[in-house]
Amino acid sequence: MSDNLPSVAILHDRFPQIGGGEKFAIEAARTLDAPIYTMYVYPGTEIPNDVRVVPIKQKKYTRGLSGSLLAWKNEGSNPLETLSVAMDMTDAHPDLTEYNVILESAPLSKHYVPTVDQRIVHYPHSPPRWLYDLYRDRMESFDYSGVRFALKTYAKWWRALDKEANDYVDTFVANSELIRDRIKRYYDRESEVVYPPVTGHWRNEGDDGYFVTWSRLAPEKRMPLIAEAFTELDERLVIAGDGADREKLECIARGHDNIEIRGFVEDIESLVARSTAVIYAPVQEDFGLVGAEALMAGKPLLGVNEGFTKYQVEEGVTGELFEPTIESVRETVRTFDPERYDEDVIRKHAENYSYESFQQGLRDVVARMGTED
Repeated sequence: MSDNLPSVAILHDRFPQIGGGEKFAIEAARTLDAPIYTMYVYPGTEIPNDVRVVPIKQKKYTRGLSGSLLAWKNEGSNPLETLSVAMDMTDAHPDLTEYNVILESAPLSKHYVPTVDQRIVHYPHSPPRWLYDLYRDRMESFDYSGVRFALKTYAKWWRALDKEANDYVDTFVANSELIRDRIKRYYDRESEVVYPPVTGHWRNEGDDGYFVTWSRLAPEKRMPLIAEAFTELDERLVIAGDGADREKLECIARGHDNIEIRGFVEDIESLVARSTAVIYAPVQEDFGLVGAEALMAGKPLLGVNEGFTKYQVEEGVTGELFEPTIESVRETVRTFDPERYDEDVIRKHAENYSYESFQQGLRDVVARMGTED
């Protein structure tokens, strides 16, 4: 690692919770010894004591009438909040002009307008999916043609705004080969892959006879698909996490003693450590921290055959693939034999997700930016 890093700050959209994007921003701040500037921190979100987070417009987004109008809702689908954060990002915080390099985390941070001599590294996690690869799916979810027309107009305008902001970016960094390909397809820009780090005490402590899955319980994570599959299986399933689909999952689990909805689990590592395998079925996952964590624990991953998840599974070595249907999930679970898998071999495949690899890759990118004229 280079010890001669330029002065650098992290610019992250907002902290509505501690999800994958927020974990990345925190670990980037630790790696680069940099502060995090963010539009706001949602009340109740716990920030680690060893990182400095500077909310730019906390009062606007969390208090009074503006706070009510701009509240983070439904996994971030409040268009007023999204537009407002993007507009506020253009000038962001006056202290940001003092840094040589700005590492932007998440899509809206890209709208920051840098000074002439600043360098911008953008780690988007993904081009906004509702504008690109999930655009048709989102439009089809609205039944009325008038609503669809208005949303298509809004999306077309947003797409132009999103691509305009690419002019401020000096280099893109992708969190997987899948995102590298999306950046090339939708932005026509090259990018370097730096996997986000897997943190936590992931381990294998045996098999207590249950399958486990966890994440935000958002529709794109397809948790109801997995739960429905287990309604006709003798195997146990534990689902951890919270979100919009929790009520639907609890309805599915009702009357099925083999399906347990745990809600948010603080010590998810211990739950995974005693599991038979991890099962995960997200829609076109960008990176798949759940999959990476499963492999770091030496647990087989039963993953959906799409997105980056399919790249994390080498069949018969790190896990099994299934199609995104209830029957395919059932058949995969029925035929799964945990005795075929070696936890040390699985961990070997997870080495690219190590914290050390992340640190090396991120510091190298920032160091190069600091030497460019």
